[in-house]
Amino acid sequence: MPRRKTVDHTAPLWVEAGNPTEAVLVSVAPVAPIDKLYTYTVDDELAHLVLPGRRVMVPFGRKGRLAPAIVVSVTRGPWNSTLKPVAEILEEAGSLSDHLIDLGKWISDYYYCPLGRSLAAMVPEAVRKKRGFQTVRHARLVADSETIEGSRLGPKQKQLIAKLLEGDGAFEVGMLLEQSGASRSTLRGLIDKGWVEETQSKVAVSYEPVQATKVTPSYSMNDAQQAALDRIEAGIADDAFKSFLLFGVSGSGKTEVYIRAMQRVVESGKQAIMLVPEIALTAQLMKRVAQRFDRVAVIHSGLTGVERSLAWEDIRLGHTPVVVGTRSAIFAPCPDIGLIVVDEEQEPSYKNLQSPRFHVRDVAIMRAQKLGVPVLLGSATPSLETWNNCLHRKAYERLNLPTRVMDKSMPAVKLVDMTHRTAPSKTVTISEPLQTALAETLERKQQSVVLINRRGFASWLFCPTCKTRIECRRCNAGMILHRSRKILLCHHCHEQTPIPDRCPQMSCGGRLLTGGGGAERVEDELKQMFPTAQIMRADSDTMNHATKYTELVTKMEKGEVDILLGTQMIAKGLDFPGVALVGVIGADLAGAAGDFRASERLFQLVTQVAGRAGRAETEGRVLVQTLSPSLPALRSSLTHDYCSFVESELAFRKEQYLPPFTRMARIVISGKRESELIADGTAIVERIRSVVEELDGGDSGVRVLGPHPCVLERLRGSYRFELLLVARTATELNKVLGSVRASGGFKSKSRSLMIDVDPVALS
Repeated sequence: MPRRKTVDHTAPLWVEAGNPTEAVLVSVAPVAPIDKLYTYTVDDELAHLVLPGRRVMVPFGRKGRLAPAIVVSVTRGPWNSTLKPVAEILEEAGSLSDHLIDLGKWISDYYYCPLGRSLAAMVPEAVRKKRGFQTVRHARLVADSETIEGSRLGPKQKQLIAKLLEGDGAFEVGMLLEQSGASRSTLRGLIDKGWVEETQSKVAVSYEPVQATKVTPSYSMNDAQQAALDRIEAGIADDAFKSFLLFGVSGSGKTEVYIRAMQRVVESGKQAIMLVPEIALTAQLMKRVAQRFDRVAVIHSGLTGVERSLAWEDIRLGHTPVVVGTRSAIFAPCPDIGLIVVDEEQEPSYKNLQSPRFHVRDVAIMRAQKLGVPVLLGSATPSLETWNNCLHRKAYERLNLPTRVMDKSMPAVKLVDMTHRTAPSKTVTISEPLQTALAETLERKQQSVVLINRRGFASWLFCPTCKTRIECRRCNAGMILHRSRKILLCHHCHEQTPIPDRCPQMSCGGRLLTGGGGAERVEDELKQMFPTAQIMRADSDTMNHATKYTELVTKMEKGEVDILLGTQMIAKGLDFPGVALVGVIGADLAGAAGDFRASERLFQLVTQVAGRAGRAETEGRVLVQTLSPSLPALRSSLTHDYCSFVESELAFRKEQYLPPFTRMARIVISGKRESELIADGTAIVERIRSVVEELDGGDSGVRVLGPHPCVLERLRGSYRFELLLVARTATELNKVLGSVRASGGFKSKSRSLMIDVDPVALS
């Protein structure tokens, strides 16, 4: 049966060559996974409202469904093709400045993300929805005097019009009705006549910044701190981009240098942004910063939508000179930035793990460069990328703080070899030396910190009868036992099931064994060892709200906690003078990961947590339990010798053609069938290699590796394969990626394809 012929009602009846029409043309980036800009028109009378960075609603697709988009540019010029008009102009809150649009374009280009998504990621959802704003109505007289004089009006109408004539612009409706004595129905009658125009807008309620009793420090900085501050202040005075690395051992007074540098900026009438990697650090740092500045705003994911929205608006209006926060604070809409500070710049948590996959440290550097202001990076264990930049790039300068303030000594670090050591009775994780040290510290009324970088009670369940390990049905990873919540939880896809009593294999039903203790198990063991001690656990299971972090800091500062147990969130930045002992359990687990950065992560973790001890009058000591005492990273951590570690690690990276001597991009494809993924990955690799051959006659120095299974081969029910591109420079890498992108080389038959430039982990 032949197909029925349809009529295209959208086809033109005739084609006529006419003169191009001139109009206001708006280029927008859809907030969608679409790597393209679109052009719309807007009426002349509304053109003043359509500004770059503002959100609009536009008809999209063949059916013309309204979709959000962000205005990228506005021009006036001729057009001779069919263009749809902008459907709706959203309000000003949440709009982006020209500078932030430019930064968003860089993020889109460098990290290979559609521009609309990059720009949308710069504004929190609560800000877009104007949480905490109140609707305000204004009335404005639009009728001319002749119309008014020639009409019969009631007394209340006359009073209302007389009041409107007193003002040059619009009156707030509530105030207008109160002062004129007129009712809402009287105003409605004039609106219906077309004499009065009523508009409404949303206005933020007053924002309450962080408050603290002002404190002026009685101590003076030491020579190294003052020398570092002098160089930073010189950079601020130069009003030009400069990247400073403040390299100081734990307890060397880096925070005081940050604060005084920010004071210098605020005194000059500008704003400063200070970034920290964890909410836990924000809780303690906010108090110190608020003690030194009159008005401070905080931005992090633990805030309510209203708190975040009001803080954002206060910053945008220039009312707040200092902004402290986690990742999203880098996009704070400060109208006049003078300095950006990135504390603990080495932290991998600065990397955004969703598209756009930007690194906050690098975005901070680029924002400072575009603004022509200094950026201050601080760390006791800098990333190898930053350290190498200080060695080879003129725009980077390293400032050293080699000793602790007031000449306090660094804590002594001792490795506890667990390969031939038996644990005390009723414990599987805490060694005898650590138990003894904890008991001595408690007897002296001092505080201890115990780090185990693993959540849950046990990391695996195993049936010795049938040799079955209980794994997630969607990921090739073991289920983690969380006894306090009575569940098995996959830490990758968050699948959870009740804890089984017996082996789930139908033909077995054997008794299950647990192993690989986590923070919950260590907490139980500590409570059995020291039943009278006040023990507090800090991990993502217990720190589920911003108030929990504040409670942790308050209790530690008041000495209400004897032993603080936690994961890596307690390993850096926190300053508790009462801590005399730090214990590290399972430190070598970080060094065993299948990642070329494993040694760097291990050294940083141990050195950072060791720095929590002995920050006051009491000398500190550190015990590190390990099954691999010969690891170079652990040996270097014994003497807090970052320089010797980084020298050997850089030599290894250079020999292996690895970052920071190269730049890397990781492409991950995922799907339901392994064979299809291999075929798809092979095709993508061939297209990339053909592009590499065309560029510079094949002498681009770009290596293409893969496809091969990811370390976590199966995740959320999908198999995963990865491809790696390694180039000598970022320019070389971007050139290849850009060419592949333009030629459609990243088209994939897989369920998803992810591009991660400068990955911080290969898992």
